[in-house]
Amino acid sequence: MTTPITALAHAKINLTLDVGPRRADGYHEIESIMQTIALHDLLTITPTPDVPGVALEVHGPEAEGVPADPSNIVHKAAVRLQKTAAARGLIPGDRSGLHIILEKNIPSQAGLGGGSSDAAAALRAIDRLFGLHLSKSRLTEIAAALGADVAFFLTGGTALAQGLGERISEIDPWERHWLIVVKPPAGVSTAAAYAALDAQDDQPASDSTQQWLADRTAGRPAALHNDFTPTALATPEILTAFIALTQCAQEHNTLGPLLCGSGSALFVATRQQETAEQIVRELEPQNIGRLWLTETLDREEMF
Repeated sequence: MTTPITALAHAKINLTLDVGPRRADGYHEIESIMQTIALHDLLTITPTPDVPGVALEVHGPEAEGVPADPSNIVHKAAVRLQKTAAARGLIPGDRSGLHIILEKNIPSQAGLGGGSSDAAAALRAIDRLFGLHLSKSRLTEIAAALGADVAFFLTGGTALAQGLGERISEIDPWERHWLIVVKPPAGVSTAAAYAALDAQDDQPASDSTQQWLADRTAGRPAALHNDFTPTALATPEILTAFIALTQCAQEHNTLGPLLCGSGSALFVATRQQETAEQIVRELEPQNIGRLWLTETLDREEMF
């Protein structure tokens, strides 16, 4: 079989993000409500039995700076399942070649989870391609070994993420919202964002995620929160975008703005498509960064 298969890799936003103290191993535990959105990358995967290994190409409007070598998390995911298929005798190791085209529409260093989502999409697609039929729990183990957020994208929709981000619990869907996502010119590396957070003195512990869950259970409006916001706003480009989005949010009575993950992207949310389209028209002349008009997705719409 050499017929290509395609897989969508959706971005995410964080409705809440609480970061725990730095552990002895240097990592931080988190609690977060994550939400899949319609903005997505596209993977096209073709078996190449006569050409061993993994050949990865990266194209698209957000391809700049994304490696196409073994350091790419998609490449790592593909190699992992190649080895699994060969070990099970499903495909000879020298006949398990793959050609992967990754079309990047999700910006990097934005907190939107593009790389992690790409890896999860690759795991799902190659599992199907090789006939591995790995269980959800086994795929989740592999996902967690690749990166903290990868496991979420195997579930998608609205979910509670805990631990290092690898413990995922499905929760009732967030109401459908239209989103304006802004990626300022500056990017934020996750490592740098955590380092900046650690450098803050006496940062109080937040419990916005548990409060969000309690508010929803009680039928109260659930507030959005992200622990990374104060340190992210020290970056001038992010601050400029935040101010512009705050003005729009006040004028149009929307939710937000809120940082996506550790940044640098921000979003505001509204239940009305017309309002979202009007906000885009108002923001476009301000040149605060790249803009996307998108919407939330339930997990049933992802796969």
